[in-house]
Amino acid sequence: MERFLVTGGAGFIGSNIAAKLVSQGCFVRVIDNLLTGKKGNLTGIIDKIEFIEADMGDEKIAHSAMKDIDVVLHQGALPSVPRSVDDPAATHKHCVDATFTLLLAARDAGIKRFVYASSSSAYGDTPTSPKLESMRPEPLSPYAAAKLAGEYYAK
Repeated sequence: MERFLVTGGAGFIGSNIAAKLVSQGCFVRVIDNLLTGKKGNLTGIIDKIEFIEADMGDEKIAHSAMKDIDVVLHQGALPSVPRSVDDPAATHKHCVDATFTLLLAARDAGIKRFVYASSSSAYGDTPTSPKLESMRPEPLSPYAAAKLAGEYYAK
């Protein structure tokens, strides 16, 4: 059975991914700094996972979190367009810098697969739905630009 690291695993999407993996009998390690995630989202599985309350962008923590992991499911971010406009430096730190740090740590650890969660905001304010990866990116906020940068780094 594969061993998973879920970044941002105390957020809504990350916690649901973690719960599904646990229900399938997988080993799950969650890392979340709880800036926007809530430990309460892990109720029901907290005793079945390894939980690290820390900043995923810290180089030492990122490297240690990769130990014995096969797949990284990177959900972690500072998810707010308005917040990114008010504090673009924090968005860059928690989205771009942290993603880059995690990618390097995953490479160094020989991780088999790294799955990056982007955002439809990278494609701008177009009426087209659903958004397609073949569409031209048109980020309109620091958050959107940060998620797009992560896409490019992850390629």
